[in-house]
Amino acid sequence: MQSQWDELIGVLDPVPVPLSHAWLSSWLNAFAAREQMEFRCVFHNERLVGVAPLLRGRESYRGIPVTLLKLAANGHSPYSMVVVHPQLSADQKRRALELLTRVEPNEVGLFFKIPRHSELRAFLLDQSGLGHEYVGEKPSLLTPVIPINGDWQAFFGARPKKLKRSLRHKLNRYHADGGFQVDQEVITSSDQPVIDELVTISANSWKAGIGNDLKSNDRSRQFLLRLTETFGNSGRLSAWIMRRAGQPVAFELHLADGGVVYPIRADYDQSFKAFSPGSVLEYTVLKHLFDSQSARQYYTCADDYWYLSNWTSEYAEFCTIEVFGSSAALRALYYLEYRVIPVVKRLLGKKPRTHRAA
Repeated sequence: MQSQWDELIGVLDPVPVPLSHAWLSSWLNAFAAREQMEFRCVFHNERLVGVAPLLRGRESYRGIPVTLLKLAANGHSPYSMVVVHPQLSADQKRRALELLTRVEPNEVGLFFKIPRHSELRAFLLDQSGLGHEYVGEKPSLLTPVIPINGDWQAFFGARPKKLKRSLRHKLNRYHADGGFQVDQEVITSSDQPVIDELVTISANSWKAGIGNDLKSNDRSRQFLLRLTETFGNSGRLSAWIMRRAGQPVAFELHLADGGVVYPIRADYDQSFKAFSPGSVLEYTVLKHLFDSQSARQYYTCADDYWYLSNWTSEYAEFCTIEVFGSSAALRALYYLEYRVIPVVKRLLGKKPRTHRAA
């Protein structure tokens, strides 16, 4: 179904890369080999007009085993969603969403990292809808987005003084060393030497301490290799890599589509921390994008980290919607999660993250 699938998501602007056939096939092979896949497709007059990439499995929720129906996404995914063709009528869209998001009485539906200002969110929170009696919302990501327009000098000149002062110190220290070099390399196959360099950098990063580097985390490494297979021929996958005297120091892995650049992974060698390689590399990449005007947006693929807020005031906001089935056990779990626990936290003086119960 690759051609039909990509044709459908291709009508959206920007194209949702995490829902593309290439991304999902890479993601599934790396992270969902033991999951039960349930990819729902809605057709109208034999034309594909709706898709929902879902997984089903048994997981623990507040220590209670439940059957979870969830979107095919995780921390590696910039976001996720359910897609319906924008040209459908309002009634057709509603019917398509009913089919794509249906949750059985014994299931919990987890719609993870979905756009907060979307038809999907509004539909799921609409209690008049079928099976939406027990639904709650939790915050997810607030992702900084940097529009690439105008010239670099004007953009950088408008950044906060503290950021500019800090970067100038870092750049002076970096250039004074004289041994660093930054290159962009298009990745077309998994046997390119740069792949081993990315793994080496990641193994020497702080992520190695939590087992999330590309060397020790087999799933993350497999995802990288799968991406090179699925996107390699397109020329849209590249690595910005910093080296010092030939030794790999830092990288940003980029996936570009429809004028949007997604830095889907970035690591740096901890032993070079004094040179601020991550900050210098990000500065270099952004300057190149503005100077070349080769993209219209740099989508950071991150949460609202303080250092990124210095680069932009524009954000993409996401949320997580949980739909509980109508069985007695899941109704009780819903009331525990969205009624009881928030009250207990308030009584204990804790400030919970915003939960909304419908």
